[in-house]
Amino acid sequence: MYKFLENLTKLEKTLWNSHVEFMGVDNGMAEMYAQDRNDVIEVKERFNRGHMGSLKSFIDRMDTHPREGVVVALAADLGKDWVLENLGYEVYA
Repeated sequence: MYKFLENLTKLEKTLWNSHVEFMGVDNGMAEMYAQDRNDVIEVKERFNRGHMGSLKSFIDRMDTHPREGVVVALAADLGKDWVLENLGYEVYA
């Protein structure tokens, strides 16, 4: 079940740009953004494989800031009702 997740892809690109921005300046921050981007890629892969149970548990274990970005992006891509039903998060914005 493949679906292009436009907003999740935008988040992935933003995290990559942040990673590049910090390379050579603050390697700790660069590494953090790289890991957050890898987490977003993992979310996309689990979604496209239809692994909703593991998707939810993976998102639940993410750090707060990238998790919030993922949830908001998924709400924009799939709808707030989908996020509430499948992930258990309510999105108001």
